[in-house]
Amino acid sequence: MINRISLKAACLAAACLLATFAAWVPFADAQHGGTSDALAETFLVEGLRVDATDPPPGSAVGRAGARMPDGGYLHVTYGKPYKRGRQIFGGLVGFGHVWVTGAHRATELVVTVPVTVGGQPLEPGVYSLFTTPQPEQWTLHLNQALGMHLADEYDPALDVLTVDLTPTTLDVPVEALTIDFAPAENGADLRIQWDRTAVTVPIRLQE
Repeated sequence: MINRISLKAACLAAACLLATFAAWVPFADAQHGGTSDALAETFLVEGLRVDATDPPPGSAVGRAGARMPDGGYLHVTYGKPYKRGRQIFGGLVGFGHVWVTGAHRATELVVTVPVTVGGQPLEPGVYSLFTTPQPEQWTLHLNQALGMHLADEYDPALDVLTVDLTPTTLDVPVEALTIDFAPAENGADLRIQWDRTAVTVPIRLQE
């Protein structure tokens, strides 16, 4: 009798777990980029699906990655704030100020193979990613210090490279800050998009 009861309980628990997983999967929004052998394979994890007209309080966590043609790997993790009707660049994010490019802790970029970032060489490692937005030009900073809160602890002396970027204007505003990768020949493009502004950072395998 005890064994029968235990078996029924185990079956019931398994059924509940499967039902919970089936209910959860549609809300985890992962997007994959189609590739050929010469291009990187990319993915973007957006977390729970959000109504852009009524985003939740606080910030989410965003993740994106790219598997390079030679097996190398890129990964970015960042805080994901929402626009919520605010002016973003030149308002919430001041022009000419170093920005954490996210929310809370500094955005982190993982690189497992030697690459070039905007044409500059970068060795494998984990780096904090900051930007300095301006109306006509942004500057990307990759910094060797990790775990920093916002830009409060940012030290430019610890930058391993800086790259100037030209922003573009999007036709449709992006409600939540989105950082992702797009497949490119011999690497991937890291893209930063929020509100109506976007910048692209070319990352390529070193030759």
